[in-house]
Amino acid sequence: MMIVISIVQQKGGVGKTTLAVNLAGELKSRGSKVTVIDADPQASAVVWSGPRKLGFDVRAEVLEDDRLSQWIRSVLKQPVDYAIVDTPAGLGPVFDAAVDIADLILVPCGPSSLDLNAARVTLSRIGSSQRKDPGLKARIVTVPTRVEAQTPEGQQITAELESFGEVVAPPLSHDVYFVRAFTQGVSVRMAAPSSNAAGEMRTLADFLLERLRPT
Repeated sequence: MMIVISIVQQKGGVGKTTLAVNLAGELKSRGSKVTVIDADPQASAVVWSGPRKLGFDVRAEVLEDDRLSQWIRSVLKQPVDYAIVDTPAGLGPVFDAAVDIADLILVPCGPSSLDLNAARVTLSRIGSSQRKDPGLKARIVTVPTRVEAQTPEGQQITAELESFGEVVAPPLSHDVYFVRAFTQGVSVRMAAPSSNAAGEMRTLADFLLERLRPT
């Protein structure tokens, strides 16, 4: 049965696409069939896939007006083990649809106060959706991104996110190999498998897969 992982955040620039593509690359390296659904009109994931080196599909699926049901059907019909939905910034229809169909919701958050405030708003919106529809089954995980461990902000971000009441994943650093992977059109697992960045993605994938195990 396919698992839908939706990556959402009210604010842009927090690493949603970086998380989507590199998580897909890590899952693929473990033998899973994966598709990234690029629902962002900016199409960053589609651009990333341009050199056709990723080894998995990146599909542009921008939600158009009055086509919500069609969009949902298109996402859910993917013949894969994991569909990872990369959403645009904001709390619009794509956000709500991605939350509704998700088995796992990831909320990436950088260490700035703006990022943290946006994560708080994002989690509040997800909570409202789940209260309105108790049938929603998604588990929620916040993911610290662009973390510099030597800074006060980097040292405090996990505690800040834990105060929001949701599970906090192991952090992703502000590592140059994440940038280089995009430039090369590959995942960090392919670009530099021995790098710190690739190790962080392995640790994160282990953590998320554990969250997805039946309780």
